[in-house]
Amino acid sequence: AVVSFTGVAVAVVSFTSIGVAVVSFSDGSVTVVSFSGVPVAVSFSRISVVAVSFNDIAVVVVSFASIGVAVVSFSDGSV
Repeated sequence: AVVSFTGVAVAVVSFTSIGVAVVSFSDGSVTVVSFSGVPVAVSFSRISVVAVSFNDIAVVVVSFASIGVAVVSFSDGSV
């Protein structure tokens, strides 16, 4: 899922074949969130990334609290 807003960092969430989500932001920071069957939460400034794995299908919710936008992506390609 790719989300772009004027004046807001762009978040790109992609999944690999080994169940790893790479979250990168336009400011250059890169966070790798691995799924081991345990929910993983990573917090950024005004940006919250919550990753949960269900039966090898990873669910990532990227929430932009300041503008009330949430993007849910699934590793099977559905959005």
